[in-house]
Amino acid sequence: MCFKRLCALTLVLSKLLSATGRPVGKPAASVSRQFNDSDIYANWPTYDQLPLDPSFPTKAAWGVWGATDELGALNHITPNTIKAARNEIGAGIAISLNLEMNIPNPPLNPLRPAMLHAIVPFQGYQDDIISLNTQISTQYDGLRHFPYSTNNRVSTYQFYNDLITFEDIVSPDHIKTLGIQNEAQKGIAGRGVLLDWGGWKESRNETFDALSEVNITSSDLDAVISWQGGSPESFIHPGDFLIIRSGFMKQYLQLPVPQEQVLPFRVGDDAAWVGLEPSDDTLRWLWDRKISVLGSDNPSVEKSPLIAVIGGVERSLHQIFIGGWGLSLVEYLDLESLAETCHKLNRFTFFFTLQNLNMAGGIASPPNAMAIL
Repeated sequence: MCFKRLCALTLVLSKLLSATGRPVGKPAASVSRQFNDSDIYANWPTYDQLPLDPSFPTKAAWGVWGATDELGALNHITPNTIKAARNEIGAGIAISLNLEMNIPNPPLNPLRPAMLHAIVPFQGYQDDIISLNTQISTQYDGLRHFPYSTNNRVSTYQFYNDLITFEDIVSPDHIKTLGIQNEAQKGIAGRGVLLDWGGWKESRNETFDALSEVNITSSDLDAVISWQGGSPESFIHPGDFLIIRSGFMKQYLQLPVPQEQVLPFRVGDDAAWVGLEPSDDTLRWLWDRKISVLGSDNPSVEKSPLIAVIGGVERSLHQIFIGGWGLSLVEYLDLESLAETCHKLNRFTFFFTLQNLNMAGGIASPPNAMAIL
Protein backbone atom coordinates (compact mmCIF):
# COMPACT_ATOMS: atom_id res chain seq x y z
CA MET A 1 0.00 0.00 0.00
CA CYS A 2 1.43 3.37 -0.99
CA PHE A 3 1.96 6.10 1.59
CA LYS A 4 -0.85 8.31 0.24
CA ARG A 5 -3.40 5.50 0.39
CA LEU A 6 -2.28 4.59 3.91
CA CYS A 7 -2.75 8.21 5.04
CA ALA A 8 -6.20 8.34 3.44
CA LEU A 9 -7.21 5.12 5.18
CA THR A 10 -5.99 6.45 8.52
CA LEU A 11 -8.01 9.65 8.01
CA VAL A 12 -11.18 7.70 7.24
CA LEU A 13 -10.73 5.49 10.28
CA SER A 14 -10.06 8.47 12.50
CA LYS A 15 -13.32 10.11 11.41
CA LEU A 16 -15.18 7.09 12.75
CA LEU A 17 -14.18 8.18 16.23
CA SER A 18 -15.59 11.01 18.33
CA ALA A 19 -13.81 14.38 18.50
CA THR A 20 -11.79 13.14 21.47
CA GLY A 21 -10.66 10.02 19.63
CA ARG A 22 -12.76 7.82 21.94
CA PRO A 23 -15.86 5.91 20.88
CA VAL A 24 -18.99 7.61 22.18
CA GLY A 25 -20.14 6.20 25.49
CA LYS A 26 -16.86 4.40 26.16
CA PRO A 27 -16.30 4.07 29.94
CA ALA A 28 -13.13 5.06 31.76
CA ALA A 29 -11.43 2.54 34.06
CA SER A 30 -12.12 4.59 37.15
CA VAL A 31 -12.92 1.60 39.39
CA SER A 32 -9.71 0.23 40.91
CA ARG A 33 -8.71 -2.41 43.42
CA GLN A 34 -6.96 -1.27 46.59
CA PHE A 35 -3.63 -3.05 47.12
CA ASN A 36 -0.09 -2.35 48.29
CA ASP A 37 3.40 -3.57 47.45
CA SER A 38 3.64 -5.68 50.61
CA ASP A 39 0.65 -7.79 49.55
CA ILE A 40 -0.09 -7.45 45.85
CA TYR A 41 -2.91 -9.98 46.07
CA ALA A 42 -4.86 -8.29 48.85
CA ASN A 43 -8.48 -7.91 47.69
CA TRP A 44 -7.71 -10.01 44.63
CA PRO A 45 -10.94 -10.48 42.64
CA THR A 46 -12.15 -13.93 41.70
CA TYR A 47 -12.92 -14.69 38.08
CA ASP A 48 -16.63 -14.41 38.86
CA GLN A 49 -16.07 -10.87 40.20
CA LEU A 50 -14.72 -9.66 36.85
CA PRO A 51 -15.17 -7.00 35.61
CA LEU A 52 -14.87 -4.65 38.58
CA ASP A 53 -17.49 -2.39 37.01
CA PRO A 54 -20.43 -3.63 34.90
CA SER A 55 -19.72 -0.95 32.28
CA PHE A 56 -16.34 -2.55 31.50
CA PRO A 57 -16.08 -5.17 28.70
CA THR A 58 -16.47 -8.91 29.13
CA LYS A 59 -14.34 -10.24 32.02
CA ALA A 60 -12.01 -7.24 31.80
CA ALA A 61 -9.44 -6.83 34.58
CA TRP A 62 -9.42 -3.07 34.17
CA GLY A 63 -8.48 -1.39 37.45
CA VAL A 64 -7.20 -4.61 39.06
CA TRP A 65 -3.67 -3.18 38.99
CA GLY A 66 -4.82 0.44 39.17
CA ALA A 67 -6.59 2.74 36.74
CA THR A 68 -3.39 3.96 35.05
CA ASP A 69 -1.50 0.65 34.93
CA GLU A 70 0.22 -0.22 31.63
CA LEU A 71 1.83 -3.56 32.57
CA GLY A 72 -1.18 -5.78 33.16
CA ALA A 73 -0.25 -9.38 33.99
CA LEU A 74 3.47 -8.52 34.11
CA ASN A 75 2.74 -7.10 37.58
CA HIS A 76 2.77 -10.73 38.72
CA ILE A 77 6.56 -10.66 38.18
CA THR A 78 8.25 -9.34 41.32
CA PRO A 79 11.80 -9.36 42.69
CA ASN A 80 10.79 -12.36 44.82
CA THR A 81 9.47 -14.38 41.87
CA ILE A 82 12.66 -13.68 39.92
CA LYS A 83 14.91 -14.66 42.84
CA ALA A 84 12.93 -17.84 43.47
CA ALA A 85 13.31 -18.82 39.82
CA ARG A 86 17.08 -19.10 40.25
CA ASN A 87 16.45 -22.49 41.85
CA GLU A 88 15.19 -23.79 38.50
CA ILE A 89 18.73 -23.75 37.06
CA GLY A 90 20.40 -27.09 37.70
CA ALA A 91 21.83 -28.71 34.57
CA GLY A 92 23.20 -25.49 33.08
CA ILE A 93 21.39 -26.00 29.77
CA ALA A 94 20.30 -22.91 27.80
CA ILE A 95 17.69 -23.40 25.05
CA SER A 96 16.55 -20.76 22.58
CA LEU A 97 12.78 -20.74 22.03
CA ASN A 98 12.86 -18.65 18.85
CA LEU A 99 12.24 -19.88 15.33
CA GLU A 100 14.43 -18.62 12.52
CA MET A 101 13.08 -15.22 11.49
CA ASN A 102 11.83 -16.48 8.11
CA ILE A 103 9.73 -19.34 9.53
CA PRO A 104 6.85 -19.85 8.77
CA ASN A 105 7.52 -19.04 5.15
CA PRO A 106 5.34 -17.65 3.74
CA PRO A 107 3.68 -16.04 6.79
CA LEU A 108 0.45 -17.86 7.66
CA ASN A 109 -1.44 -14.58 7.49
CA PRO A 110 -1.13 -13.61 3.81
CA LEU A 111 -1.77 -9.94 4.65
CA ARG A 112 1.54 -9.77 6.50
CA PRO A 113 4.61 -9.30 4.30
CA ALA A 114 7.50 -11.72 4.62
CA MET A 115 10.80 -10.65 6.12
CA LEU A 116 13.30 -8.89 3.87
CA HIS A 117 17.00 -9.40 4.56
CA ALA A 118 19.65 -7.52 2.61
CA ILE A 119 23.43 -7.67 2.92
CA VAL A 120 25.16 -4.30 2.61
CA PRO A 121 28.87 -4.65 1.76
CA PHE A 122 31.33 -1.89 2.53
CA GLN A 123 35.07 -1.72 2.09
CA GLY A 124 36.51 -3.74 4.95
CA TYR A 125 33.24 -4.72 6.61
CA GLN A 126 29.60 -5.47 5.91
CA ASP A 127 26.21 -4.72 7.46
CA ASP A 128 22.77 -6.13 6.93
CA ILE A 129 19.27 -4.64 6.88
CA ILE A 130 16.23 -6.52 8.16
CA SER A 131 12.69 -5.37 7.44
CA LEU A 132 9.93 -7.40 9.07
CA ASN A 133 6.36 -7.33 10.24
CA THR A 134 6.56 -8.04 13.97
CA GLN A 135 3.67 -10.50 13.62
CA ILE A 136 5.66 -13.09 11.67
CA SER A 137 7.85 -15.86 13.13
CA THR A 138 8.13 -16.12 16.93
CA GLN A 139 6.40 -13.03 18.28
CA TYR A 140 5.39 -11.26 21.48
CA ASP A 141 2.01 -9.49 21.37
CA GLY A 142 2.03 -6.21 23.28
CA LEU A 143 -1.02 -4.46 24.73
CA ARG A 144 -1.62 -2.31 21.65
CA HIS A 145 -2.08 -5.35 19.43
CA PHE A 146 -5.62 -6.54 20.16
CA PRO A 147 -8.52 -4.50 21.56
CA TYR A 148 -12.00 -5.55 22.52
CA SER A 149 -14.38 -5.06 19.61
CA THR A 150 -17.95 -6.17 19.02
CA ASN A 151 -17.88 -5.73 15.26
CA ASN A 152 -14.22 -5.28 14.24
CA ARG A 153 -14.83 -1.58 13.63
CA VAL A 154 -12.64 1.17 15.03
CA SER A 155 -15.64 2.77 16.74
CA THR A 156 -15.91 -0.17 19.16
CA TYR A 157 -12.20 -0.65 19.93
CA GLN A 158 -11.40 -0.77 23.67
CA PHE A 159 -7.77 -1.21 24.73
CA TYR A 160 -6.42 -2.29 28.13
CA ASN A 161 -7.57 -0.09 31.01
CA ASP A 162 -9.21 2.24 28.47
CA LEU A 163 -5.93 4.17 28.27
CA ILE A 164 -5.70 4.73 24.52
CA THR A 165 -7.73 4.66 21.34
CA PHE A 166 -6.98 3.64 17.78
CA GLU A 167 -6.54 7.32 16.99
CA ASP A 168 -3.83 7.55 19.67
CA ILE A 169 -1.97 4.60 18.12
CA VAL A 170 -1.88 6.03 14.60
CA SER A 171 -1.42 9.63 15.75
CA PRO A 172 1.62 11.50 14.36
CA ASP A 173 2.21 12.70 17.94
CA HIS A 174 3.90 9.34 18.68
CA ILE A 175 1.85 8.63 21.81
CA LYS A 176 3.70 5.94 23.77
CA THR A 177 0.93 4.72 26.10
CA LEU A 178 0.71 0.88 26.20
CA GLY A 179 3.70 0.67 23.85
CA ILE A 180 5.88 -2.40 23.96
CA GLN A 181 8.72 -0.36 25.47
CA ASN A 182 6.96 -0.92 28.83
CA GLU A 183 7.60 -4.66 28.61
CA ALA A 184 11.19 -4.15 27.47
CA GLN A 185 11.94 -1.78 30.33
CA LYS A 186 10.11 -3.89 32.91
CA GLY A 187 12.36 -6.87 32.22
CA ILE A 188 10.67 -10.26 31.81
CA ALA A 189 12.38 -13.03 33.75
CA GLY A 190 11.36 -15.74 36.16
CA ARG A 191 9.99 -19.27 36.29
CA GLY A 192 8.79 -20.91 33.09
CA VAL A 193 6.45 -23.89 32.95
CA LEU A 194 6.00 -26.22 29.97
CA LEU A 195 2.76 -28.17 29.51
CA ASP A 196 3.43 -30.68 26.73
CA TRP A 197 -0.13 -31.22 25.51
CA GLY A 198 1.09 -32.59 22.19
CA GLY A 199 3.33 -35.12 23.93
CA TRP A 200 0.51 -36.12 26.27
CA LYS A 201 -1.77 -36.80 23.30
CA GLU A 202 0.93 -38.89 21.62
CA SER A 203 1.48 -40.88 24.85
CA ARG A 204 -2.20 -41.86 24.73
CA ASN A 205 -1.99 -42.81 21.04
CA GLU A 206 -4.55 -40.12 20.31
CA THR A 207 -3.98 -38.71 16.87
CA PHE A 208 -4.96 -35.14 16.02
CA ASP A 209 -4.45 -32.69 13.18
CA ALA A 210 -2.82 -29.50 14.49
CA LEU A 211 -3.90 -27.75 11.29
CA SER A 212 -7.56 -28.15 12.18
CA GLU A 213 -9.94 -26.75 14.82
CA VAL A 214 -8.86 -28.77 17.87
CA ASN A 215 -9.61 -27.42 21.36
CA ILE A 216 -7.14 -27.70 24.24
CA THR A 217 -9.37 -27.64 27.32
CA SER A 218 -8.65 -26.74 30.94
CA SER A 219 -9.28 -30.37 31.92
CA ASP A 220 -6.64 -31.35 29.33
CA LEU A 221 -4.16 -28.99 31.00
CA ASP A 222 -4.84 -30.57 34.40
CA ALA A 223 -4.32 -34.01 32.88
CA VAL A 224 -1.04 -32.91 31.28
CA ILE A 225 0.26 -31.62 34.61
CA SER A 226 -0.60 -34.94 36.27
CA TRP A 227 1.02 -36.88 33.41
CA GLN A 228 4.18 -34.80 33.90
CA GLY A 229 4.22 -35.70 37.61
CA GLY A 230 2.83 -32.46 39.06
CA SER A 231 -0.23 -31.40 40.99
CA PRO A 232 -2.80 -29.40 39.00
CA GLU A 233 -3.48 -27.26 42.08
CA SER A 234 0.11 -26.24 42.82
CA PHE A 235 2.29 -26.85 39.74
CA ILE A 236 1.91 -23.30 38.42
CA HIS A 237 3.03 -20.41 40.66
CA PRO A 238 2.01 -16.73 40.54
CA GLY A 239 4.26 -14.89 38.10
CA ASP A 240 5.05 -17.96 35.98
CA PHE A 241 5.39 -17.83 32.23
CA LEU A 242 3.10 -20.63 31.00
CA ILE A 243 4.01 -22.36 27.74
CA ILE A 244 1.73 -24.87 26.02
CA ARG A 245 3.17 -27.20 23.39
CA SER A 246 0.37 -28.05 20.98
CA GLY A 247 2.50 -29.88 18.42
CA PHE A 248 1.62 -27.32 15.74
CA MET A 249 5.19 -26.40 14.78
CA LYS A 250 6.29 -30.05 14.74
CA GLN A 251 3.59 -30.82 12.20
CA TYR A 252 4.17 -27.61 10.23
CA LEU A 253 7.91 -28.25 9.83
CA GLN A 254 7.16 -31.70 8.41
CA LEU A 255 4.91 -30.35 5.64
CA PRO A 256 6.03 -30.71 2.03
CA VAL A 257 7.01 -27.35 0.52
CA PRO A 258 3.91 -27.14 -1.73
CA GLN A 259 1.64 -27.47 1.33
CA GLU A 260 3.63 -24.78 3.16
CA GLN A 261 3.07 -22.44 0.23
CA VAL A 262 -0.72 -22.88 0.08
CA LEU A 263 -1.39 -23.05 3.84
CA PRO A 264 -1.87 -19.26 4.28
CA PHE A 265 -4.59 -19.26 1.65
CA ARG A 266 -7.02 -21.69 3.26
CA VAL A 267 -10.52 -20.26 3.63
CA GLY A 268 -13.70 -20.97 5.58
CA ASP A 269 -13.77 -24.01 7.86
CA ASP A 270 -10.47 -25.17 6.40
CA ALA A 271 -8.62 -22.13 7.81
CA ALA A 272 -8.13 -23.49 11.32
CA TRP A 273 -5.57 -24.80 13.81
CA VAL A 274 -5.23 -26.25 17.28
CA GLY A 275 -5.26 -24.05 20.39
CA LEU A 276 -6.82 -23.20 23.72
CA GLU A 277 -10.57 -23.59 23.94
CA PRO A 278 -12.27 -20.15 24.11
CA SER A 279 -14.48 -20.65 27.16
CA ASP A 280 -15.16 -19.51 30.70
CA ASP A 281 -13.49 -22.71 31.93
CA THR A 282 -10.24 -21.79 30.18
CA LEU A 283 -10.37 -18.19 31.39
CA ARG A 284 -11.14 -19.17 34.98
CA TRP A 285 -8.31 -21.74 35.00
CA LEU A 286 -5.78 -19.17 33.81
CA TRP A 287 -7.03 -16.28 35.95
CA ASP A 288 -6.77 -18.36 39.12
CA ARG A 289 -3.14 -19.23 38.38
CA LYS A 290 -1.95 -15.60 38.04
CA ILE A 291 0.44 -16.18 35.16
CA SER A 292 2.52 -13.30 33.81
CA VAL A 293 2.80 -14.33 30.14
CA LEU A 294 1.14 -17.04 28.06
CA GLY A 295 2.81 -18.74 25.11
CA SER A 296 2.45 -21.59 22.65
CA ASP A 297 3.96 -23.05 19.49
CA ASN A 298 0.85 -22.32 17.43
CA PRO A 299 -0.09 -19.11 15.56
CA SER A 300 -2.52 -17.68 18.12
CA VAL A 301 -2.28 -19.63 21.43
CA GLU A 302 -6.07 -20.05 21.21
CA LYS A 303 -7.67 -22.24 18.57
CA SER A 304 -8.57 -20.77 15.22
CA PRO A 305 -10.99 -19.43 14.03
CA LEU A 306 -10.85 -16.86 16.85
CA ILE A 307 -14.52 -16.83 17.68
CA ALA A 308 -16.70 -17.78 20.64
CA VAL A 309 -19.52 -16.47 22.81
CA ILE A 310 -18.34 -15.53 26.31
CA GLY A 311 -20.56 -13.65 28.73
CA GLY A 312 -23.25 -13.51 26.10
CA VAL A 313 -21.02 -11.54 23.71
CA GLU A 314 -19.05 -12.72 20.70
CA ARG A 315 -15.45 -12.60 21.91
CA SER A 316 -12.05 -14.15 21.30
CA LEU A 317 -9.53 -15.04 23.98
CA HIS A 318 -7.22 -12.51 22.35
CA GLN A 319 -9.66 -9.74 23.23
CA ILE A 320 -9.95 -10.78 26.87
CA PHE A 321 -6.28 -11.66 27.39
CA ILE A 322 -4.70 -8.61 25.74
CA GLY A 323 -7.43 -5.97 25.85
CA GLY A 324 -8.95 -7.14 29.12
CA TRP A 325 -6.24 -8.59 31.36
CA GLY A 326 -3.15 -6.98 29.87
CA LEU A 327 -1.85 -10.53 29.35
CA SER A 328 0.62 -10.70 26.49
CA LEU A 329 0.84 -13.75 24.24
CA VAL A 330 3.95 -15.30 22.71
CA GLU A 331 3.19 -17.23 19.54
CA TYR A 332 5.13 -19.59 17.26
CA LEU A 333 7.55 -20.61 20.00
CA ASP A 334 10.11 -23.26 19.03
CA LEU A 335 9.48 -25.87 21.72
CA GLU A 336 10.86 -29.11 20.29
CA SER A 337 14.31 -28.98 21.95
CA LEU A 338 12.80 -27.73 25.19
CA ALA A 339 10.23 -30.54 25.31
CA GLU A 340 12.86 -33.17 24.54
CA THR A 341 15.14 -31.84 27.28
CA CYS A 342 12.32 -31.56 29.83
CA HIS A 343 11.31 -35.18 29.26
CA LYS A 344 14.94 -36.33 29.45
CA LEU A 345 15.45 -34.54 32.78
CA ASN A 346 11.91 -35.35 33.97
CA ARG A 347 11.34 -31.74 34.94
CA PHE A 348 9.13 -29.21 33.23
CA THR A 349 10.05 -25.97 34.96
CA PHE A 350 13.03 -23.73 34.19
CA PHE A 351 14.39 -20.22 34.45
CA PHE A 352 12.94 -18.11 31.70
CA THR A 353 13.99 -14.82 30.18
CA LEU A 354 12.55 -12.70 27.38
CA GLN A 355 13.76 -9.36 26.02
CA ASN A 356 11.57 -7.45 23.60
CA LEU A 357 12.71 -4.63 21.35
CA ASN A 358 12.71 -1.36 23.29
CA MET A 359 10.45 0.27 20.71
CA ALA A 360 8.48 3.24 22.04
CA GLY A 361 4.85 2.88 20.98
CA GLY A 362 5.56 -0.55 19.49
CA ILE A 363 2.84 -3.16 19.08
CA ALA A 364 4.73 -6.46 18.91
CA SER A 365 8.29 -7.75 18.90
CA PRO A 366 10.51 -10.75 18.36
CA PRO A 367 10.78 -12.06 21.94
CA ASN A 368 14.41 -13.24 22.13
CA ALA A 369 13.12 -15.94 24.51
CA MET A 370 15.30 -18.43 26.35
CA ALA A 371 14.83 -21.28 28.83
CA ILE A 372 17.64 -22.23 31.20
CA LEU A 373 17.50 -25.58 33.04
